[in-house]
Amino acid sequence: MSAAQTLLPTAHQLKDAGRSTKSVLLSNGSRWLKPRPIGGLLLIIIVWYALTSTNSPFQYGRKERMLLQPKGPPFESSQLDKQSQIRESFFRTYRMYAKPSWNRADATPLSLLSTNPHNGDGATIVESLAALHIMDLREEFEIALNQTINMDFQVSDVQPQNTPTPETVIRCIGAILSTYELMIGTNQTKLLNKAKELGDQLQTHWSFNQSAVPYPWLHFGPNQNNTKKTITIAQAGALTLQFNRLSHWTGNNTYRARADETSRHITNKPPTFPGRYSPTLTPSNGPPVSEIVSWGDKLNSFLGYGIKYWQLAGEPAMYYMKHWQDTVDVLIEHLLQWSPGNNHPYLAGYSQARGGHPSDMSQLSCFAPSNWMLGGKLLQNEAIFMLGLGMAETCYQTDSSSRESHGSDKLDGKKDNQVVDTKLSIRPEVAETIWYAWRLTKDPQWQERAWSLFLASEKHFKSTGGYYIHKDSNIDSGPPKHNSTETFLFGKFFQYLYLTFTDRDYYSLDEWVFSAQAHPYRIDRNRKLGNLREFIEQTKN
Repeated sequence: MSAAQTLLPTAHQLKDAGRSTKSVLLSNGSRWLKPRPIGGLLLIIIVWYALTSTNSPFQYGRKERMLLQPKGPPFESSQLDKQSQIRESFFRTYRMYAKPSWNRADATPLSLLSTNPHNGDGATIVESLAALHIMDLREEFEIALNQTINMDFQVSDVQPQNTPTPETVIRCIGAILSTYELMIGTNQTKLLNKAKELGDQLQTHWSFNQSAVPYPWLHFGPNQNNTKKTITIAQAGALTLQFNRLSHWTGNNTYRARADETSRHITNKPPTFPGRYSPTLTPSNGPPVSEIVSWGDKLNSFLGYGIKYWQLAGEPAMYYMKHWQDTVDVLIEHLLQWSPGNNHPYLAGYSQARGGHPSDMSQLSCFAPSNWMLGGKLLQNEAIFMLGLGMAETCYQTDSSSRESHGSDKLDGKKDNQVVDTKLSIRPEVAETIWYAWRLTKDPQWQERAWSLFLASEKHFKSTGGYYIHKDSNIDSGPPKHNSTETFLFGKFFQYLYLTFTDRDYYSLDEWVFSAQAHPYRIDRNRKLGNLREFIEQTKN
């Protein structure tokens, strides 16, 4: 079945969607909504979306717990072999990386040394904790856990900053808190204290200004801050999950309040695009300094956390869920595009200064499919879910066309997602998308695709010291290799591939929320999801 066929709702589904209501999606005169050769399919999806989004049962007060994962086929022993091979590749490569990278961030697979693009914080070790636990690599987990507890996060090896950037601390604190939740029932006071230490350290990034936006780095001494230094929305606004858990476990609401203040500050800024924001801010007063809008680089974590925070916290996060839903409305209206040849949907960027929509799609936009599939299921909105599934097809087919299941950093949608940026690397976005698609649809083709992705990584990116980046997508021509592998190889890529071949109830999406860094957080079964209709009425008053 083609991607276009997969996306089309049936006549029965359209009939069941209910009566039409006025929607912003149908009242805008944008040229993207005018009839064109592929406009019929797009129009059906938009109409269907407008119908289902306003008639979602959740909007009429659903408070009961909803199950996301459909009952799938029983776990087959044949999957154990694939699971074992993925685990073995992770284990072999992790052991090579652990020693040279012990107190550094990334490893260099060709020279068997390490690099320090972040802060000398041992990010490879810290961010691998959840994956080590999930794969039951007990000895390596205990060693990494002990190393993490004894790490000194107070200094940075990168100048001129003396404290780690918010992004790095967020990643580390997220990994530590996730590990703490994975180990509930054991005495891990030291681990929680380490998370608190990092949380307190991170709060210093707000100390020197009156804005709710943190500084990207701090230099203690003369000229201790730089009001012209920029920070991305993903860095400033992606604290909600981590600080929610830190407040929950420490009993100190300061962290949660800080993250909430920053996120609301961002969402209350005058938008540079209908309803949405540019990706970069200045910390002195927080105005936008860039007008490019997308779901990709510098924005994806913040946008995606709206629905995940509500999934985790329930009713207290209604504001974020509503913001997420509004964002999806706007992106469907303004940024959703269809490639002309194969009718694959994708999210383009928008820049008024550059004349509107560039045709290319950032590889980081491939975080959107899993998020839309999750949000569609949570809100019981089949249209959003199907669009997410369609974009999952786009991202997989794009990677598949880029030399056997690995994609470039940028693709051209007007040329059926041909390569624009020729750098080729192992990326976690498609592995994550495949796992969500498998868990939320139970369609075994996604397992087959995960296996193809793994085999491609073994064939094209593996060296004696790990996995590297190709500087050109034409692998067969023998281009130079980039001697670097980022931390997400362990914490995201291998972890999601491994989970694709486990029992479907193992780390179920009904029990766990996965952060942008693939750190799982346990859902409170007794949380209340709230009533969206009541929330909207309250915000009007």
